[in-house]
Amino acid sequence: MQVKVLLDPTSEADAGGVAPDLIASVTFRVPLTGLLKVTQETKGKQGDVVLVRIKTVNRKYSLLETRDGEELPLNDGDLVLGALGTRKALQGFSGGPPSEMKPGMELFLLNRGGVIGECTAFHRDLGWPTQVEYLGTVSHNGRPANLADFALPLVDEPDSSVPVVLVVGTCMNAGKTTVCKELVKLFAQKGFSVNAGKVAGVGCLRDPIVMKESGAGHTLSFQDFGIPSTAHVESVAPIARSMVHYLSESKPDFIIVEMGDGVLGGYQGASLFDDSEFMSSCVSMIMCANDLMGAWGGLQWLSQKNLRKYPILIAGTVTDSAEGIRYVEDNWDLPAGNAYDGAGKICTFVLESLMPWLKSE
Repeated sequence: MQVKVLLDPTSEADAGGVAPDLIASVTFRVPLTGLLKVTQETKGKQGDVVLVRIKTVNRKYSLLETRDGEELPLNDGDLVLGALGTRKALQGFSGGPPSEMKPGMELFLLNRGGVIGECTAFHRDLGWPTQVEYLGTVSHNGRPANLADFALPLVDEPDSSVPVVLVVGTCMNAGKTTVCKELVKLFAQKGFSVNAGKVAGVGCLRDPIVMKESGAGHTLSFQDFGIPSTAHVESVAPIARSMVHYLSESKPDFIIVEMGDGVLGGYQGASLFDDSEFMSSCVSMIMCANDLMGAWGGLQWLSQKNLRKYPILIAGTVTDSAEGIRYVEDNWDLPAGNAYDGAGKICTFVLESLMPWLKSE
């Protein structure tokens, strides 16, 4: 969908209007329809919706996720609507909004979802991210349009009547979304009502879409609360509590909450475990890890936090080999399962953790 953009006549840009070639998924809650006024701002903040021109495409990271979840190729000269935000990725780019804004300044596309900012760290396998030129900021009601203007309100007290299964990882790309997808699919096939949410990470619709397509009745992510990424928040707990509140409204049998990235890292995932309100709804945890040392470290961290009281299953790429499963079960006295060929085992683990909750109703 192309959107006509009316540039502020006081700017140096052509006031006749322009149609962006691509609108990034990070803006999915913003009603970008009709003529939009774009002003050239000197200040920018997290979530501001900005218009940029693609200058140099990183061919190793050349796709943009659009508002319907489709990934489309970027080309030099494309006009793109995205949002200012922060990314702190171990296996990607890092950066954030600049302290000062000016027309024509160099910025970077920090992720596929359209989060834009200065680049403070690149990944050696990827090089520098796609370079863009700032053209202006979308105006809404006389001020810069921000993702927060169109967000779900945070809720102080979550609905704790629905149990939560928490899926966490030791790092990004550890297999969390695959586990969530397979769990939702198998439970939905058995007639269970399951809702799902993603509570931490950087703006991208891929994971909520995958969970919805797999059979989740209702999905949410931190983006629904006006946040381009959780890298700049003090705690993800208020987001998680609010997410559980909204996902509980349809009274599902249980809720799956996925934590993006790793427990430790730049997206404040660790803050969730300090929140007693949220953790009181949690009936079990699935920890995804890339290797045995990562899984061991995750368990040690949970022990330090006195969180080993929860039923825990190890999953993720560490279980792609039967040797990983054998090691976990023989040495740590914990169940382990692979989402592809052991999803039934993981479902049994989840169902057993739900039993005390279901019996009490």
